[in-house]
Amino acid sequence: LALAVLPGMAAAATPPDLTFEQRCEREMKPRFDVSLTQAGHHIDNTVSSRVLNNRSVHTYAGELMLGMTALETHTSVLVDGPAIGDKVSGRECVSPRISVELVVPRMSVYVAREFSPTSCSYRKILEHEMRHVQLYREQFPNVEARVLAGLAGRFGDRPLYARHGGGRAALQAEVDQWLRPFIRSEIERMEVAQAAMATPEESFRLTGACQGELAANVTGRY
Repeated sequence: LALAVLPGMAAAATPPDLTFEQRCEREMKPRFDVSLTQAGHHIDNTVSSRVLNNRSVHTYAGELMLGMTALETHTSVLVDGPAIGDKVSGRECVSPRISVELVVPRMSVYVAREFSPTSCSYRKILEHEMRHVQLYREQFPNVEARVLAGLAGRFGDRPLYARHGGGRAALQAEVDQWLRPFIRSEIERMEVAQAAMATPEESFRLTGACQGELAANVTGRY
């Protein structure tokens, strides 16, 4: 089979060999994934007000807790870092591939056992705690988005460079020294917003609810 070449046409030029940096920038771009799993909530009416106060991080000794919403978070970080080495410079580039899974087990919504589930006081306290639950649910996607944005901002769209054989260690150091504390700080931001909901005005409103039933219940028992 003969191939005719028209006048003025030339064979395509062979692209020049890529430099080490050019190959790294083209082939070793970072990849990030952040996911969040939550498991809802359950209601517990078996714990006393004094015990709830001891468990809380937002109250003081001697205070009585009417209710509390408790949250735990677990974080799993998976790290991979395929690398390209350059014998001439003694360097390597690593593609940061980081997968973060934020897991929120079932939240525990406590109403102190001093309040009967059939009482008006119980309903008012539970109503307040469900506001905390709703706030958490609104915050979760923000944490997920900020962690993903934080990863993109930290690494950009470029590989991580290090001396030959040191790329994975450098990447792991980034995870341990920056990423994990960053995730903790984002979770702590949720608690700041939660604490802001527990104002003295809200406590006064609750204790005056149900025509004084709630305040009388607490005073009568203590």
